[in-house]
Amino acid sequence: MQYSKLLTRAKTVSLYGFGQSIPMVAQLIISLLIIKKHSTALWGEYVTLLIWVNFIMIFSYFGNRDYLLKRFSEQPGKIYTTWLSNFSTRFLVFSLIGVFIFFIPLFEPYRIPILIWTFLLFYNQSFGVLILYQKDFKFNFITELIRNSSIVGVLFFFFETLQLEKFLYIIIAGLIIKAIFYSIFYRKILQNTKIVLDTQSLVLSIPFLIPMVLGTLRTRIDSYYGTIYFTKEHLSQYQIFISLIALVQMGAAYMINPFIKVFYRISKKTRTAIEKQFLFLGIGVGVVAIVAIYIIINYVYEFTFSGTSYLLGYLFIVTLFVHLLLINEFYKSNKQTLVVIIIGVTALIQITLGYFTIETYQSIGALSIKVVGQWIVVLALLVFRKQFLSTTNK
Repeated sequence: MQYSKLLTRAKTVSLYGFGQSIPMVAQLIISLLIIKKHSTALWGEYVTLLIWVNFIMIFSYFGNRDYLLKRFSEQPGKIYTTWLSNFSTRFLVFSLIGVFIFFIPLFEPYRIPILIWTFLLFYNQSFGVLILYQKDFKFNFITELIRNSSIVGVLFFFFETLQLEKFLYIIIAGLIIKAIFYSIFYRKILQNTKIVLDTQSLVLSIPFLIPMVLGTLRTRIDSYYGTIYFTKEHLSQYQIFISLIALVQMGAAYMINPFIKVFYRISKKTRTAIEKQFLFLGIGVGVVAIVAIYIIINYVYEFTFSGTSYLLGYLFIVTLFVHLLLINEFYKSNKQTLVVIIIGVTALIQITLGYFTIETYQSIGALSIKVVGQWIVVLALLVFRKQFLSTTNK
């Protein structure tokens, strides 16, 4: 019976992980196809829009996942009413963002497709919390597989005439497929639940929104600077390098998350021993990951990055396992405010360093502020935890 439970949990985690990984893997495949069959510059143009669209969309999510998960736990009998009310209220925020899009110079040639793109991102992301809470991971896996396979398949018919606007509409078509699947699967919610605006939820979501914005800014500030200081070709290559590292980061999260609940039930001594083991795991995984990234970059994409770039990438990967454990420990102990302060201060340091380094040192400068930010957060969490544990976890 114990083995059966573990097997069921492993399947659940695997389905969730695969479903979440498909879009990123598909993006790498699509980038390879476009770069090989069309141009590096086209992918760079798309990445520029993608980076800023994703940043703007954070504000429409407004703590959607974390806030609603908490509300669902408090009122399990009102899940669908709570979700639809939150969706309807956040749509008002999205409407303001939609107007704002028309005043951004970067979006000027593609305002209509970007507006459709952002709405579909907003709509589809809203269902993510239901998928997570109800564990509809198999459905999500199938949906993502069909959507991304369709995009890849359609691309083969348009390579010779492919331009940025046409590529945006292909991406939009994939998002429409996803929206249709979600709408059909959750049709009972949309049909049988009464819509009630809940503006108070926006206010209550702010504590969940602020860490999300600061965290995104901290982890992606290098890419934001890249859209300003890199050429389209250079940005394209850099984003592929970062995406491969992000796959490792995602893998670390999937390895740790299923065991977080157990991690906090054990003693401080055992917890410290496990952290050391995870640090050594990060050192070993980092070596394997960087070698794999080197092979993919050099022999699949046929790009060239310096040895310093790979060293910086390794230094970033090494911290991933310990970083996740520390962050979750602070959250578990209701120390979110302290985490927000650490992340906020770190983001300011990264913004300042980036201004003085990235234009001159290009990808080396971008990777440097990424690594510096990661190590500052980890070291700060370790320092503050000593004081925290001395008073609450003796």
